[in-house]
Amino acid sequence: MTVKDVNGETVESFSTEQLKTDFSQQTYDTRTPWTAEDETVIYRGPLLADVLSETGQADGASVRVTAYDDFYSDITMEEIQSYNPIIALERNCTEEDRQSALCAPEQNFRPIGMVEKGPMFMVWPYDRLPEYYHPSRNAIWVFFPVSVQPLA
Repeated sequence: MTVKDVNGETVESFSTEQLKTDFSQQTYDTRTPWTAEDETVIYRGPLLADVLSETGQADGASVRVTAYDDFYSDITMEEIQSYNPIIALERNCTEEDRQSALCAPEQNFRPIGMVEKGPMFMVWPYDRLPEYYHPSRNAIWVFFPVSVQPLA
């Protein structure tokens, strides 16, 4: 993931491994707009706010998160500060994952697959979002984000 400045210049790029080791990891046990009503997934990754802060890009009013397919979502810093989205890098292992050898018996988390919106997925605490976000702000759930840039 690349973090850019307001002029579009690269400030820093992070590999998945760097996002795992250089930042505190948060977990959200949450539904998403794509899971069943009673289904939750535990996601793990750094807070978007921490990545922006670390790179000195947290001062603007909003940021543009761009996905690998050029889809983008403009997200206000107020939303980021209020709801603390994470850049999910991993999800919990299920019993099905263990049976299919996707996870070892003692493994708790695994990478997020492409069909699961990975390998990175902007995850929000679904049940804490205001009701009007469902589904009008579903675009904030960016699949495979590759860059973040503050907007002028």
